[in-house]
Amino acid sequence: MDIWTMAPDGSDRRNLTSTPDWEEDHPAWSPDGMIAFCSRRHGKGEIYLMDPDGGSQTRITENDLPDLRPHFSWDGQTILFASDRVGQADIHAMDRDGANQRPLSNHPSFEVESAYDPDGSRIVFTTDRDNHRRLYVMDPDGTNQRPLEATAAGGDDPAFSPDGQWIAFTSQRDGENGIFVMRADGTESRRVSPLGLVATQGSFSPDASQLVFAGQVDGKPQLHRIDVDGSNLINLSDNDFEEFAAHWGPELSV
Repeated sequence: MDIWTMAPDGSDRRNLTSTPDWEEDHPAWSPDGMIAFCSRRHGKGEIYLMDPDGGSQTRITENDLPDLRPHFSWDGQTILFASDRVGQADIHAMDRDGANQRPLSNHPSFEVESAYDPDGSRIVFTTDRDNHRRLYVMDPDGTNQRPLEATAAGGDDPAFSPDGQWIAFTSQRDGENGIFVMRADGTESRRVSPLGLVATQGSFSPDASQLVFAGQVDGKPQLHRIDVDGSNLINLSDNDFEEFAAHWGPELSV
């Protein structure tokens, strides 16, 4: 399993890691075009950084327990990640170079997916502390943890739109896993992906008009693109491989 890039129409595919003996997944773009990702080349998950062409791969975590799911702050200076180094899967943060690693959520529940608000004022994350997976928010230092929505509806895989107005997330609140969006304050949730296509892991385009996500086709995850109003669904994969955990990056000449 490798990290690839492609154009928004699915063309110009490039393998950045080319490591057939290791699993590497969950890439995350920085605003200036660096890519953080999880690699298991040491037998467990560790966070790496690389250039947008796959060069200069640098390990930035080294821990006895897995470190997973990196996500950059919008200024590119901080990386959120998940680790169970304090006894359970929690949200952690570190400087871009791997320094100053510290736990944030620190709760005896399963907390892995997270994302910064573009203005840096809070972090949205997934937790099962209420006996099902739902979205919470907290301050950047881990304090003031509280539910995002007034209802107890489920949610996972949160991602802010670049303008900070919307959050994309995965939910089966209407009976089937799909991509939803809601206002950043937790109101006005609505389904974007169609019923009948099991979907997860949505990511906004730079202008917030579209989403890329993983949808199940014949039992395999494939990448799709859709307008935020639910129109113009396109399968970008259209192959026999498993493709998932896409992150729509900045516009770069790569």
